[in-house]
Parts: sequence; C-alpha cells; structure tokens
Amino acid sequence: MKFVERLAGIGLEKERVAVALLALSFFCVVYSLLALSPPPGWRPVFVALAGCYVIAFLAVACRWFWGRWVASGLAWSGTMLGLVSLVMLGWQPALAVYGGLHALVLAMLAGGRMAARYELQSAWRERFAIDEFGAARLRRYVMRASAALPSLIVWALGPRQGQGGWMLASVAALLALGGLAGTLSMRTWGILATAVAGIVALTGFGLARPVLVGAIGWTDPVTWVGTAPGGMAFAAVLLLAAVSPFAGPIVRTWRSLPRYSRPFKMSRR
Repeated sequence: MKFVERLAGIGLEKERVAVALLALSFFCVVYSLLALSPPPGWRPVFVALAGCYVIAFLAVACRWFWGRWVASGLAWSGTMLGLVSLVMLGWQPALAVYGGLHALVLAMLAGGRMAARYELQSAWRERFAIDEFGAARLRRYVMRASAALPSLIVWALGPRQGQGGWMLASVAALLALGGLAGTLSMRTWGILATAVAGIVALTGFGLARPVLVGAIGWTDPVTWVGTAPGGMAFAAVLLLAAVSPFAGPIVRTWRSLPRYSRPFKMSRR
C-alpha cells in the first residue's frame, strides 16, 4: 500500500491540519524576518513570498475550498527546489529543512479525508454549479499555478544586473496572480490570463537573460530559479500545464457554438 493511501486511512484530520499549519507558519515567520534585514534588493522578494505563505496559512486554517490546493502547490514547489538544490550542492542542513518542511505539508494535506474538509464541501459546488470533473480540473489548475508563484516572484522582484527582462517578468507575474484570483472566482478570463502569462514567460525564456545578484548563500539554486533559464522556463511550464485541463472543454465549447456567434470570428473576405 502506498504511503498516501496509508496516510488517508489513518485519519486524524485535525491533527494533520495543525502540523501543516505549523510548517506553513514557519515560512511565514522566516520570510517576514528575512524581509526586515535582507541582502540588497531582496526585500520585495521576501515580502511577496511571506504574503504567499500567509494566504496559504489562512486558506488552510479557514477551510476555504481552495486552501488545500494552494498550500499543496507551494509545498510541491518547495519540495522540488529543496531536492534539486541538495542534488546540486550536496547535503546542507538548511536546504534539507527547507525541502523537508514543504514535503511535510504535502504529506499532511494528502488523502481523501483531507479533501473532504476542503474541496468536497457541497456549499461552494452548489454556489458555482460545478461537478466532480470541473472540480478535478480546477484542482489541477490551482496546484500548478500556485507552484509557479515562487519562481515568478523571484524572477520578477529579484535584484538583477541591468533591466533586462523586467517588463516581461512583471507582466507574467501580474497576469498569473490575476488569472489565479479570477479562476478561483469562476471567471473565464482567469484561464485566459494564466495562458497568456505562460506564453509571456516562455517568450522571456527565449529573449531575456537577466542575472540575479546578491543571492543569500544558496547561490546556485536561488540563481537558477530566478534567472531566465530557470525561473522563466519553470514558471512557463507550470502555467501552461495549469491551463491544459481546460483546453479540451474550451475547444468543445467553441465547436458547439454557431459560426455566427463565435467570438474573434475571422472574415473570409
């Protein structure tokens, strides 16, 4: 039996939520403290990262239906970054704690019983008239978009030599944040904004080459995530993967529309 299946069979939902909140609060406090006396140019990054974890903490604590998705997305991103950093740099206790705490959040919020506390609530499904398949697509979207946020933040707000790529980074970050907020409000434009953010990030990967400066000691992984070869590519893949579950329904809806009512209809003249 898989670990997640065993964890789902254990139960102890309240206790697991408490452990996940404890780990999330650790990152809220750490990033807030780092923002007080950061290396030159890194204050906006730490403030924004602290804000992400505060939102995830509140969403999980308040049992908002999307809370588990956002926290799991951030946890997945942090786990992968910690693992890649350990492979690149070798064993370092700080990186092990960083990745391990994110993995702990991911494990504590996994399983069907935890889903019953959040996305399986009937109130929000009745309010937005969403079925099981729609909820599954929304879950994949929110987790992938949330996992892209740390890379977008470091890419957009991190210090760099020159101004190369700053505009692309800002546009992609704003579109991604707006798209996530809009999609959680069940607005179609949120999906479109996220898709455009992924395209902008992919364009930045090919055109811009910003170089971060003033890394906080974990030079290789931090720089890799924030520079064009790392942050843009990673964010672009996650954002485009986030909107991929909606590609099929969008195409089917488009084909079902009468030709005269389709938006952006091209003239044959």
